[in-house]
Amino acid sequence: MLRVLAVDDEKPLLEELLYLLRCDPRVLSAEGASDATEALRRITRALETGPEGPDGIDVVFLDIHMAGLTGLDIARLLAGFARPPLIVFVTAHEGFAVQAFDLKAVDYVLKPVRPERLAEAVRRACAQLGRSAA
Repeated sequence: MLRVLAVDDEKPLLEELLYLLRCDPRVLSAEGASDATEALRRITRALETGPEGPDGIDVVFLDIHMAGLTGLDIARLLAGFARPPLIVFVTAHEGFAVQAFDLKAVDYVLKPVRPERLAEAVRRACAQLGRSAA
């Protein structure tokens, strides 16, 4: 079961993404952050308590274009940690896929998000974490 943080500065898109994630039986919890600062605060808390702690995050579903820090900036920051959460980019911009995969992204989902495509991203995250993707 995955613990997910979804980050998008467009509220309707964030709400839709959270709804779809919460409908997936492989997702234990899905929280949202509407900007990079809020996301980094939440991720820092998760890293401080450890991967099995009460604030743990397994996967961050991350938009690329946001005000302030971009999703790519956040991914670069997370890459410096010993055990960062996995990253799945969810974006309307297909031109950043190479950069995303260079940052070890698990998947790259294009908006508008199709439920079956998001389910595949969840499956890939489960597989990478060695958890049941059934």
